[in-house]
Amino acid sequence: MSQSIYVTSANRGSGKTTLALGLVSALDAILGKVAYFKPIASPRSLDSAERLRESLGLAWQVTDMMPVTSAEVVESIANNTFDAVLDRIMEAYSTLSREADFVVIEGSDYTGAMSTFAFNINAEIAKNLGAPTLLVADAIDCFETSVVGKVRDPAAVDRMFRNIRMVTESLREQGADLLGVVINRATPQAADAIQELAKATLGEAGINLLGTLPRCSTLAHPTLAEVSDRTYALVSSGQTRLDVTIQGVIIGAMSLNSVLGRVTPGALVIVPGDRDDVIIGLASTYHSKALATPCGLVLTGALKPGINTRRLLQDISHGEMPILEVRTDTYETALRISELERGLDPAQPHRVDAMRGLLERFLNLAALAELAGGPTHRAGQTPKQFLYGVIEKARADRKHIVLPEGTEERILRAASALLVRGVVDLTLLGDEDEIARKRDALGLRMEGARLINPKTHPWRERFAREYQRLRAHKNPLFDHAWDLMGESTYFGTMMVQMGHADGLVSGAVHTTADTLRPALEFVKTSPGYSIASSVFFMCLPDQVLVYGDCAVNPNPTAPQLADIALASAHTAAAFGIDPKVAMLSYSTGASGHGDDVNDVREATRLFRERSSIPVEGPIQYDAAIDADVAHTKLPHSEVAGKANIFIFPDLDAGNTTYKAVQRAAKAIAVGPVMQGLRKPVNDLSRGCSVADIINTVAITAVQAQQAQAAKES
Repeated sequence: MSQSIYVTSANRGSGKTTLALGLVSALDAILGKVAYFKPIASPRSLDSAERLRESLGLAWQVTDMMPVTSAEVVESIANNTFDAVLDRIMEAYSTLSREADFVVIEGSDYTGAMSTFAFNINAEIAKNLGAPTLLVADAIDCFETSVVGKVRDPAAVDRMFRNIRMVTESLREQGADLLGVVINRATPQAADAIQELAKATLGEAGINLLGTLPRCSTLAHPTLAEVSDRTYALVSSGQTRLDVTIQGVIIGAMSLNSVLGRVTPGALVIVPGDRDDVIIGLASTYHSKALATPCGLVLTGALKPGINTRRLLQDISHGEMPILEVRTDTYETALRISELERGLDPAQPHRVDAMRGLLERFLNLAALAELAGGPTHRAGQTPKQFLYGVIEKARADRKHIVLPEGTEERILRAASALLVRGVVDLTLLGDEDEIARKRDALGLRMEGARLINPKTHPWRERFAREYQRLRAHKNPLFDHAWDLMGESTYFGTMMVQMGHADGLVSGAVHTTADTLRPALEFVKTSPGYSIASSVFFMCLPDQVLVYGDCAVNPNPTAPQLADIALASAHTAAAFGIDPKVAMLSYSTGASGHGDDVNDVREATRLFRERSSIPVEGPIQYDAAIDADVAHTKLPHSEVAGKANIFIFPDLDAGNTTYKAVQRAAKAIAVGPVMQGLRKPVNDLSRGCSVADIINTVAITAVQAQQAQAAKES
């Protein structure tokens, strides 16, 4: 049975390429090493090939993934030598498939001279590669956007279904194996309606509907970087904001008042470069609570604002507002940008991530892989598989997480991705207007997110009273409690304490002390634990280890070490890791003596009194992880050589080791993940990436699930 899938479509502009790349990213987390293969590469595919390799982290060279060009195919058909080209494709595929666990194959594009015979060629290649075919159909404009489920153009819907039936019949006639159909770019309000209608209609024709994907603005609109490239623009301001997705295009050639009335959040405004009044007015919206903020400006006609206007622009936006300067006039510039919207470059991480999120929410990827003949399991666990599992656990029982740093750009980007992927529900803290302005300026959509300003919210007084009650032994004054509850981290932690949220993630701009202090003051530790502690999930190429405590407790006592070990084992189990605990020391078994070794020995004894989880200690790291060393030093231990939970004797050893392993083994270190608290509160590194935030929020959600289960048991 084949271990691949052939993604094709019946027409241009269906979103086939982005869907195929999203499948590579999503299936890689399930199946292991997934390759991307495009047998016939268009010039546009070749132009973006290196960016594609980088965005997906692919190990293969472009010539491995794209062995034949569309020009070569056209020439071979004219010379009646297509069989030789097909041999090259099959040879390249054979080489690629030997190195990968699964291959996503993208069919050729319907462009240029290829468009005449692309369909037949796709069917022939799919048949010869033995790859079942996934057909992508485009549902754009079939349904009314303002009325849920209302058909806007019945004839368009009929054409879509008729086209699907015609294409599937042709594929079958040519010997291709049809896996099923994915309907793409459905109007979000009508996605459920079209899913039900399509399931019934296609089912009558014996066609398997795999899912319906709603239209996503991140995939539907270009970024400022793409506009800059397409218009050959000079970027005079906002160079670091070019990855923003444009939400619309406005022509600003009228009066300032009229322009301001037409600007929608996240729109790109095209304006003649000598309209100083309009340019200054638009820049001022960055500080307005009443007017929408554009994502950037395009100044046309090779015209520049006056020197004083440029100085004022710098003062107003601090150089953050993207300004592109072009030589073309307003009409030609708008035309170029509109053409760009029909040919977006999919080789960008944010687009691949957005499509992956849609696939994870609206398709059963594991079932799809199994239908396509993919491997059902792998030995060990890759970092992507582990993190995918965390996301899936969080999505299965959505929790509400509060993010106190709601105005931070990385937090906003992570929040948008989490909401698109349906992982959690979110509250962002901060000035609502500032959050909205930054969201719009970044071109983000965060439907469903709750925005709260702690300083003005009605909960502030109640939270202050509750803080006084919880801290009564310290006799805090109300004014002090009131001031604290105006701070986002205290306010957010009290939301968790009082059940308005299930967990909190902070630390992108706050220190660890700022993040954890409120939790330690009034959330407190879980029953049975004397201290809060932390672990890192160390994601190695084929396994995930747990290191604790590498971030919080400098010199734990023996009872505290036992607490850390027990909490770490429970944390690991919550994330699907069968815990085998190694209590680390500089000696193994009974070979060493001294206060440090004796503390580890005592901690191991206390652990065994409290739990039946396998544990060994004191034990050296090599004996804990290496089977050969373990056979020599502790031949009868059920943990030695097989440990996956490593408890370090102090913070010095733990922090040093996790950083060394992270760098030397190129491991992904996820954490620190806090444990031992009654409710989950987690800290971010101030250098965290958007991906780090997404992973930490998902982990916090899973911890919230565990806390709820423990409370109910």
